[in-house]
Amino acid sequence: MGEGRGHLNHNASRFPVEVCENIVDMLYSFSLIDRVEDSRALHRCALVCRAWHVRSQRNLFYSVVLHDLPALQKFSAVLDNAPHLCDYVHEVALIWRTLHTTTSPLSLLPIALYGKLPKLQEVIINRIREDEDWYPRSSELESAKSLQYLPLHPRFALYFSAFTTVSRLYIVNLTFLHFNDFARMINSLPELQELECNTVRCVTLGPLPFNMKPRADGSHAPATPFAPKLQKLRLYRVDIHCVQRLVSACGPRLRGLLVTMPFFYDAEMVVPGDPTTESPVDVDLSVCSTLERLDIFLGPELVTEGQSLDQLKAMLGSWEPEVPLLDVYLQPYHEHNFTRQDFADLLGPVGRILEHVFDDSSAPPSADGEVDEEDTEWRLVVSLHDGEVWLDWWRRHVIDCFPGFAMPHDLRVICRLPLYDQFKWKDRLDSDSDSDSDSDS
Repeated sequence: MGEGRGHLNHNASRFPVEVCENIVDMLYSFSLIDRVEDSRALHRCALVCRAWHVRSQRNLFYSVVLHDLPALQKFSAVLDNAPHLCDYVHEVALIWRTLHTTTSPLSLLPIALYGKLPKLQEVIINRIREDEDWYPRSSELESAKSLQYLPLHPRFALYFSAFTTVSRLYIVNLTFLHFNDFARMINSLPELQELECNTVRCVTLGPLPFNMKPRADGSHAPATPFAPKLQKLRLYRVDIHCVQRLVSACGPRLRGLLVTMPFFYDAEMVVPGDPTTESPVDVDLSVCSTLERLDIFLGPELVTEGQSLDQLKAMLGSWEPEVPLLDVYLQPYHEHNFTRQDFADLLGPVGRILEHVFDDSSAPPSADGEVDEEDTEWRLVVSLHDGEVWLDWWRRHVIDCFPGFAMPHDLRVICRLPLYDQFKWKDRLDSDSDSDSDSDS
């Protein structure tokens, strides 16, 4: 892909080149599944003709997907042979089943690409599970020894810190030996602003890293806070102890936070006799004074698990924001776990907790009957995937669950079309048949 070998065919298309370039530009998706397919399509587009080559190459190298060590080595060699491509690369995704094996390419990633990606902004590290069939398999697994956790070089954090322009990090389906390894990976990126962790585990929690300890005594506080530029933190199915540590360390700078409820307790991480894993913890938002948006993904176990609603109440009750407008988003985790009525019923007890917390946090009016203009205004958004024909149904149920909020001023319902099966409701078959009959009539 470093050299253009396509030949311009004037009869290939009657469309202006600009139209074709706009079509090529559409081959980019935020979804990782689609991004893999987009990469394959861009390879083909780059070979169509010379007129398509440059635009396809720019898009192909904008977001690079690597799946093993040979692919990483080949990519590094391409950049050496065609240095102009280095400026094209803004996103790198390492996706494969071998990340938890002796042939894991992760430790070599920052070494192989050292100094070659001056505009890199995003890094994705995603271990494909054995039960996932959306990504192709390879015989390489047969020669690789499987490991319980991610094998990292002792100096990985030092090498990783060379990515001085990376502002977004996504970690999916990874297990670290120690929480400290996880924390050092995050803290090594000096410009990190967004962190998303999905199903990230630690074999051993261990003591709190030094630069994550509270600044109770200035003389013992670290010179540089943990992840000093991190503003957006999204945590899906991460153990409650890890969530509590990350929120506590990053809270004073966070503007956006996402958590799943009920909180995930990693039974395999609990070590008998270790108070750091056996003691119950809550997520304390008292340090998140600058938080502007809180996303809460609600799982079906929220009501059936006894302490979950109390934990939700305690988390929201600890929050004392100092921003003028604050958005709280409620979303299902995920739609395929619910029928529509199931999720509507779940919003009832959640609504009572939110109204109780928000009423208690509202400042009383002043002597002249007016509320201080500097008080925080709360806005609640119920966001879900569904067809537009269901929007009025959802609005009626949401209004019943949150009677203290006014539509549309401080209560909104957002419906987006489901693109994947995990965003489709359990009762979607009935709704699909209803839609078909409506369209027939």
